[in-house]
Amino acid sequence: MKKNKYIIIFRASGPLKNTYLVDKLAELNYKIKDYPILNVKKIYTKEIKINDNDVVITSSFNSIFYLSQLTQNRIFDLYTLGKAATLLAKELGFKNIIECTGDSGNMLLNFIKNNKNKIINKGNVIYAGAKEISFNLPKELSRLGYKVKRYKIYSSEAISQFSSNFVSLVKKKNVSWIVLLSSKGAKTFQTNAKKAFNKEELSCINFACISSNVAKKLNKKYFKTFYPETPNINFIKKIILQYEKKYGA
Repeated sequence: MKKNKYIIIFRASGPLKNTYLVDKLAELNYKIKDYPILNVKKIYTKEIKINDNDVVITSSFNSIFYLSQLTQNRIFDLYTLGKAATLLAKELGFKNIIECTGDSGNMLLNFIKNNKNKIINKGNVIYAGAKEISFNLPKELSRLGYKVKRYKIYSSEAISQFSSNFVSLVKKKNVSWIVLLSSKGAKTFQTNAKKAFNKEELSCINFACISSNVAKKLNKKYFKTFYPETPNINFIKKIILQYEKKYGA
């Protein structure tokens, strides 16, 4: 293990801890820590009536968890985004899970386009997700002719400052990589970083972003960013390994 060197994961903090990426990166020779960059809370409490032949589309780990509390039905077709959300859906008893292997709303849209025959003769199309979304999937689906009913079931609030523990790790130059998984999270990180660190402290850190859109939220003058061509959480590990192979630990 690299002495005192960390990979830090910043993610939305919800009622259920998502350990999928932590488990993946634990295979690398770093210490791993994760911190909240957004705080998630449930904002919809009424039962969602879903028929067996309806199609429900989600786009996050937290969407799956909150949806499970809002309906007793587990038979309908459930579209998920990413491996962590799919695994959670299975644990919560959903039976008909269709997984999009990427990690962006745009990839889910393309997946649905390519599999439209599986939806076209179904019942209602329901989108269950966050109040604020960086990619408006319900709107794009409407443009394709689908009648989509959207449920805003949770919201996310940006943190106002970093934990003292994280700040200390950066000041001591013990952080090698920071992982950012959403555009809002990246924007929040930059806002707080301006208050907590100088350019020299940030220059020692590599930023592994889940997509180019996330990386664009960071000022290139201060942040050294890396991201996969296709948004996919599994490529975060690959990015770090490729960098170490090219430049050394």
